Amino acid sequence: MHLALLALALQLETAALIAEPQQPQVSAVADSVRDLKQARGAQASFERSRRSNLPIGYSSSTRCEVRVGRFCWWYDDSMPTQPPEAEVIGRHRADLLATLDRAAALHPGDEWLAAMRVHYRIDARNFASADSTARECRAAAWLCSALVGYVAHTMGESSRADSAFTDAVKTMAGDKACAWRDIRELLRDEDRDAYERQSCDARHELEARYWLLSRPQLGGAANDWKNEFNTRRVLAWLAERAATPQGLRWGNDAAALIMRFGWPTAWSRTDQVPGLVTEPNIIGHDPVPSFAFGPTQSVADQQRALPPEAWNLANRAAEARYAPRLVKRVAGVSAQLARFRRGDSTLLVAAFSASDDSLRAPIAVVGAALADGLSVLSVPDTGTTGRARVMLAGLPVMAGVEIADTTTRTLARVRFGYAQSPNGARLELSDLLMYRAGEAPATSLDSALARAIPGDSASRAKPIGVFWETYGLVAEGETVDLAVAVERIDRNWFRSARQRLGITPDDTPLRMRWTDARPPADRAAPHAVSLDLGNLEAGRYRITLTLTPVSGEAASSSREIELNDH
Repeated sequence: MHLALLALALQLETAALIAEPQQPQVSAVADSVRDLKQARGAQASFERSRRSNLPIGYSSSTRCEVRVGRFCWWYDDSMPTQPPEAEVIGRHRADLLATLDRAAALHPGDEWLAAMRVHYRIDARNFASADSTARECRAAAWLCSALVGYVAHTMGESSRADSAFTDAVKTMAGDKACAWRDIRELLRDEDRDAYERQSCDARHELEARYWLLSRPQLGGAANDWKNEFNTRRVLAWLAERAATPQGLRWGNDAAALIMRFGWPTAWSRTDQVPGLVTEPNIIGHDPVPSFAFGPTQSVADQQRALPPEAWNLANRAAEARYAPRLVKRVAGVSAQLARFRRGDSTLLVAAFSASDDSLRAPIAVVGAALADGLSVLSVPDTGTTGRARVMLAGLPVMAGVEIADTTTRTLARVRFGYAQSPNGARLELSDLLMYRAGEAPATSLDSALARAIPGDSASRAKPIGVFWETYGLVAEGETVDLAVAVERIDRNWFRSARQRLGITPDDTPLRMRWTDARPPADRAAPHAVSLDLGNLEAGRYRITLTLTPVSGEAASSSREIELNDH
């Protein structure tokens, strides 16, 4: 009997010894829940305090340029004058950070604490501390990399931000990475429909093309707009899991608002009606000026060229906007770009001119982007007018001229998007390069570029030279039929109505045709003609050159030009 009791006692002691290590784990979980609840309560309390101490701002109920669910968004050309942040907000933020830091010291792997510690340091404009906090992150790998990217982008370190965000996406699970990359909120309706019908893997091509075409500066170290998009992803992830300055319930419309227009850099509140106990209406002030870098035409249609007008940076109803740190003003550039084949490579030449008075210390480059996203730039120039050339290992998807002045934060630029349809014909033509015709025609690309018109406007009182190259002629040379058509393309409704009534004569295309026989030079035959267009009215015209061989398909190339009276 005593033996049985002893055995039972030993069993009970053994069971107690086995169960004893589990008690601290249960206690640790309870402590973690308590600490996190306390931290979340402190964060919510801070945002309530912030709302109560924001300056009084102005909101017009009639202003609603873009409707996003519950929200009305409008664009102001300038940031309203804001008083310094109330001292009480700063004190409460410091208290919040102390609470978050204490909790993070006990629970270093908690994602919410790691993100909030970085976010509120940025909110306090303490970027150095935010950076060191992000670098010391011990939460999930994807989040730590994203937080480093968030801080780097805020500090203007575009290459480091791009690298960090790339690492973040690589370490995400498949579904999370797909949702993170999702750009549907940035796309036009026609592109969004095509995008949503595809699988996650199939969307990569359209995503890459969008980021290529919407890159603010080809000459930048990285795509700042894509970095901003990834930063907005971080902010949307935070806002979904925390109290926000607006104090509203989170929803898809709130997420869409952040992804399209970003996180406000200042806040104000409307004055409350006396006698009513209600939460103040919070106004978020986005950074200005901001710009619409996405094209206004379809980015999914790769068979259609995009003219410079496809990038309307001032579009107030654009799907998304972004305010780069170093750009406070955008301007246009008059430019003529032309592509010439050199084996498997492309020689891109440009003649450009910008007249904006804000360009006091300009740095000009001609750039082109290939399908893989790689950008190739010309040697930088310090003038607002010039000529340049760039050799590309392949065909450009987009090209343009950029003139940046960091002293006045002015960016002047022009873009051209090229159709990506393979030709495959035996005979091909280069782009047409317009130049100022003199007594002697241009006999080579160098001589034509030296006289190239910097833009798409020319006087109708002076002859215009047209230079191009022909590819695919037989080695012994061959006879081809050349035709040039000059057709007016700016017929507006008023002019068309007058033509139908017989008040204004019809626009009759000017056509010329002749035969040329010339052996090719290194299989790239240069040609040039001089056109006297003095008998045409001022207006916009399309010049089309068609080359027809004795056997085979015809090849053509065209360029638009504005004829003026100057």
